[in-house]
Amino acid sequence: MNSERWVGVGSARMAERSRQDEDAVTDAVRRATTQALAGRSASAIVVLARWTLDLAVVARTVTELAGAAVVVGSSSQTVYARDDSLPSDVVITALGGQGLSARGMLSSHQDPTARGAEVAAAADGLSDAHRVVVLLPAGTTGDHQEVVRAAYEHLGPTVPLAGGGSTGDLVQRRSWQFLGREVVENGLVGLALGSDRPLGIGTAHGYHRTGQGMVVTESDGLLVRGLDGRGALDVYREHLVAAGVEVADGLDGDGWGRLASSHPLGLARRRRDEARTVIAVHPDQGALEFVSAVPQGSLVHLLSGTEDDMIAGARAACDEAVGALDLPAGGVILFSCLAREALLGGTGHLAEKAAARTASASQNVVLAYSAGEIARVRGSAGCHNQTVVALAL
Repeated sequence: MNSERWVGVGSARMAERSRQDEDAVTDAVRRATTQALAGRSASAIVVLARWTLDLAVVARTVTELAGAAVVVGSSSQTVYARDDSLPSDVVITALGGQGLSARGMLSSHQDPTARGAEVAAAADGLSDAHRVVVLLPAGTTGDHQEVVRAAYEHLGPTVPLAGGGSTGDLVQRRSWQFLGREVVENGLVGLALGSDRPLGIGTAHGYHRTGQGMVVTESDGLLVRGLDGRGALDVYREHLVAAGVEVADGLDGDGWGRLASSHPLGLARRRRDEARTVIAVHPDQGALEFVSAVPQGSLVHLLSGTEDDMIAGARAACDEAVGALDLPAGGVILFSCLAREALLGGTGHLAEKAAARTASASQNVVLAYSAGEIARVRGSAGCHNQTVVALAL
């Protein structure tokens, strides 16, 4: 087993007026990539770039500097590097050293099941003792569960999955993914990593159950119309009130959005509840709309938690990921949730990154706020909301 493993992180911020200037974007990406590589030859490079940049320019520039490294990337609304207090326009994570191999796969297939199976095939050519597939799907399409299920069916139970949904133009439901120079819209890119030593994945949200469980009695996946045989919105409101939450009459969409974001539902699983974020309510239908699927027949609970609980969840995810390694961590990539970013306020990202730095004893920390998180280590389930997923390398 070889311990000469390294992780490099580079980042760049740009003035708003220069984000549409191709030369300025090229220069910023070059600086970030050069910083991450530091003269070394990488096996893989993960790029997270502000969605308003020309991602074709970003992809081309990184690929020109990457040598033989596999380059994967996606659009992002908010991504931080190391202990920076401000988000970056582009963050580059380079992975290298002996005993590490990588393959990438990109899919723009319209069917999410086909996308998941196609991208999971990136791991087929790796024979390493330890393998992980990092998935960066569109966070705007609501079909992560189908992608994860298809990847699991292709890979089997021994290959873990980690990642987060690409963010971008959430109003128009558009995001972008790329492999090398090729950029697609609302697709899926995957990075299969093979290693002669363990790679660590941790996941936690910090919320706890409040009140009795509810059975999903009418759902088409993302839109839940019935809980316990009644209108979903009425039952959800009753559970909020029972938990001591003040629910004003006549809430508009924004009011419900603020209220629901701090009280997701937990989809009952064997090890822990998977959080499901309510992104909209539909009073005319008495329905709740979710980021990720809530299948009919599922058992769910109202989840609650303070900011301290959420930060404790971030620490637990990082500790779990780093604890799976057999040597000191070279770095950690965190996929947290846009809803967590809003709930934790302006300094929450500092606490989430601090959790990773403390667990790994490394400054090589990247934090991306995603639309849906992916972590599948045991069993076939692996879609999360309002959750921190940590990948320790």
